[in-house]
Amino acid sequence: MNLETGQVWRNYVFWESGVKDVNGKRSKMIKVSIKSHDGDRVLKARKGDRLLDVLRSAGAEVYSPCGGNGRCGKCLVTIRGKGIRLACHYLLEHDIELALPKHEAALIVESEQMLQKTITLDCGIEKICKNGIVTVSYKGRSLWPSIKSSPETDKLYGIAVDIGTTTVVVFLQDLTSGKTVGVESFINPQAAYGHDVISRIHHTMEHTGGLAGLRAMLAAGINEAIDALCRRTGISNRNIFKTTVAGNPTMLHFFLGKNPSSIACAPYKPLFTEAQQTTGNECGLCMNPAGVVQVLPSISGFVGADVVAGIATTPFVDTDGFSLYIDIGTNGEMAVGNREKMFCCSTAAGPAFEGATLHCGAGGVEGAICSFADGRYTTIGGCAPVGICGSGIVDIVAFLLENEIIDHNGYMDEAYRIEQKERTATGEDIVLTPRDVREVQLAKAAIRAGVTILAKSAGISLDAVETVYLAGAFGNFMNIANSTAIGLIPKQLADKVVCVGNAAGYGARLALCSVDFEESLGRIAAKAHYIELSGRNDFNEEFVKEIEFA
Repeated sequence: MNLETGQVWRNYVFWESGVKDVNGKRSKMIKVSIKSHDGDRVLKARKGDRLLDVLRSAGAEVYSPCGGNGRCGKCLVTIRGKGIRLACHYLLEHDIELALPKHEAALIVESEQMLQKTITLDCGIEKICKNGIVTVSYKGRSLWPSIKSSPETDKLYGIAVDIGTTTVVVFLQDLTSGKTVGVESFINPQAAYGHDVISRIHHTMEHTGGLAGLRAMLAAGINEAIDALCRRTGISNRNIFKTTVAGNPTMLHFFLGKNPSSIACAPYKPLFTEAQQTTGNECGLCMNPAGVVQVLPSISGFVGADVVAGIATTPFVDTDGFSLYIDIGTNGEMAVGNREKMFCCSTAAGPAFEGATLHCGAGGVEGAICSFADGRYTTIGGCAPVGICGSGIVDIVAFLLENEIIDHNGYMDEAYRIEQKERTATGEDIVLTPRDVREVQLAKAAIRAGVTILAKSAGISLDAVETVYLAGAFGNFMNIANSTAIGLIPKQLADKVVCVGNAAGYGARLALCSVDFEESLGRIAAKAHYIELSGRNDFNEEFVKEIEFA
């Protein structure tokens, strides 16, 4: 910013002495002093600015699952002299000092479980060295101008990225051996603009530069992970010649800078579902600028490349018997099928099981209550509790049902206290409220109804399902017996569940190292029949049936 000549930003011109609006009226800038675990800093803003907008624009980590719409009540900050306030409701009038809550470390599932897929090791990258000159190509197309042979061209590496709505995992692969060299993961920085994809899409629709901003946040996070991997392994990022990207359709649109607004309204059509190919330079990634970037294929606006890649790592499409694949993340995506046919759908169930819509809900972070039995709980990291994550919610509801504190209709007289405030890290009681129970009922009913519709579409009964592949972090830690007790998993399928962890990340890695596997993803996506559940009478009927816990 040039403070002598000024610079227009959001209809204002910034000067050393304050803020001057486009009508020439001068007003004093407001100083926002922040204390956080990342260090102290001072921001400047205008009178009337919303505190949450100021904090987000500065890159401060603020937990705002509802995207700042005033619904979740979780964007809490402590303002000196005023106490605890919601950042989304607080309008700046005077200089303030505030403290941000400690950002707890997240427990992110980086690896797959119980999966071992045989692939043909051929990444499609070829190096030809002749008379000391090296040419690198992908599927026969030259990636960069011929250069002199050097240590930098001796090995080939690739990056596989699994972009989740909540978390992002980045793998560094040796493309010659197919081995994973390193892995980095982080919370998706876009979470400050909403826990769900619709909130983030609305942000891009309502704010000029919103799409570019969210894309830049995501790219910066991925690049930080790549830089960390390269520093730790001593590998030059110019040796990274290929990247594969899996994720839900909205995240893939953000990654490529494509407008996702059509996903947010009927008929929920994305701009693309087919695989997309671009370069490291065009994506702004810290890799060889001419290296190829493969965005893996999706199925629909709400069933993305993460599901396609995950399914491809299992025997789902290789057997005559029917399988059920469920990934309960921020949304609940699922598929039923075999080698002949495949049906898939998506339900808005994840926010409850990821804690976003619950009174004391929390993500999978240190201090989150992750299991509960006989009135006793355990937390991630073994520290004082900060809230309840998805696996803990399932256990608590199952316990309360078993002890008739909740009836089969979901009725509960009053909030159930899990821990008193003197023993929590928040200084507040940790409770499960009657409204929380209702949120769990709605979420589990949506998933169960979706599974029923898929089985019906495939022309089978649930008894015919031979294997249930449960993917994602929530499925990885969920107690299967308790999930059956609350009706999330059908009872007849309880002993058929296989937890597969981060199957999407595994699929992205396999696609990175094998052109054959990468091309098989397109065939799987093309075979899938997407079922839009909204507006279907039979879905509504099944949903109502599944509301009860009985």
